[in-house]
Order: sequence, then structure tokens, then C-alpha cells
Amino acid sequence: MIVFFSGNTFLMNFHISQILRSGLLGLLLTLITGPLAQATTVIPPEFEELATRSDYVVRGRVVATNAEIRIKGSGKKIFTRVEVEVLEVIQGTPPVQLILECLGGRVGDEELIVGGAPSFVVGEESILFVSGNGRALCPLYAMSYGFYPIKDEGATKRRYVARGNQVPLENVAEIAQPLLEGDAAEAQRRGKRAALALSPDDFAQKIKSVVRAKSTRATNN
Repeated sequence: MIVFFSGNTFLMNFHISQILRSGLLGLLLTLITGPLAQATTVIPPEFEELATRSDYVVRGRVVATNAEIRIKGSGKKIFTRVEVEVLEVIQGTPPVQLILECLGGRVGDEELIVGGAPSFVVGEESILFVSGNGRALCPLYAMSYGFYPIKDEGATKRRYVARGNQVPLENVAEIAQPLLEGDAAEAQRRGKRAALALSPDDFAQKIKSVVRAKSTRATNN
């Protein structure tokens, strides 16, 4: 894990192995200064892994965010609490009041950016694969691989599911593909048709189906 900062903006980029997906932390922290940082790398999960290893999966809407500085000993970090209105429980049992604890955010002129973590915007709806909330650096399984914004398709207003980089999700097999960024992501978005992307209901049914299938296999064994 590499941390670097410039002025009052702090940027954290993580080289993350599969252990981080389940919320376990055992990474070495090195503090450096400088203008360059290596890109965030998170191992893309297979769809079944994402659906069955998450603590729970919900469709929800962000209703509030609140960033705060927390001081422990001589260290200082910014955390953001994201309050989510649960609109549908797809898998597992979320708490009655869902508040995601996210490392990163902005307080005044200080900002902490966590590379590879999703951005939550008040009013936006998404499907969230929650894992290790309050224990992990990011409360979603495999960070942005566990974040699926729900979008409206142009004039038709058809609702569809996108990946964490805003590329329409046409097939659950695409979940195991790396999340492209920048110009590469933009080119991928232009090559996709929102009309072919999964609807929120379609995606939810596929999640439920793969969870049931794994449970049935475990029972039969």
C-alpha cells in the first residue's frame, strides 16, 4: 500500500491481494512524498464470488454523506459515513439502518482520496455488494467491483446497471474483467449500448440465482 500527499490533498493507492476482498487487512504501509503514484490494482472477482462472499447485497439510494477527521495517537485520517436508504434486499441481512464507513473524503481544505474506491453521490441509486463495513478500507467487496450504479437510458428512461467506471453492464461475465479508467473507459462506454445492459431487476435475479445455486450445491454435498 502506498500513501503520498501534496499540500493538503492526500492520495492513497493500494496494491491489494485477494485477502482485501473479504475485509482482512494485513498490508505494509509505506509513507512517501513525490509527484508520482502507481495505479491501483484490485483482483477482479468472478460473479459467483462477488455474490456469495459479500456480507449482503442491496439496492439502495444515498441519502446523506458526512466526512470527518479522526485522530488516533499521532495519526490523522478522514472517513466518510454514507447513509443508504435500502430499497431492496437482494442477498443476506443488512442492518436496519445502513451506514457505510469509507476511508477518504474531504473536510474543509483537507482531502483524502483512496484509489480504486467508489464515489457516493447523494440521490444516486446503486446495487451494492457490502463486505467488511466498518472493518475494511472500503465497505464494498473488491472496492469498485462491488459498486453498480443504476442509470437512465436517454430518451427512453429505461433503467440499466453500469459498472463502477460507468460502463453499461451487459453480462455478469464482464464483472471479472478489469475496470478500465480514463480514455480506455470512455472508449468502452462508447462501444456499449445502454439498451443491451442488464436492468436492475435482471441483475438482482441473477444474483439471487447464483446464491441459491451455491447453497443447493453445499446442501447436496
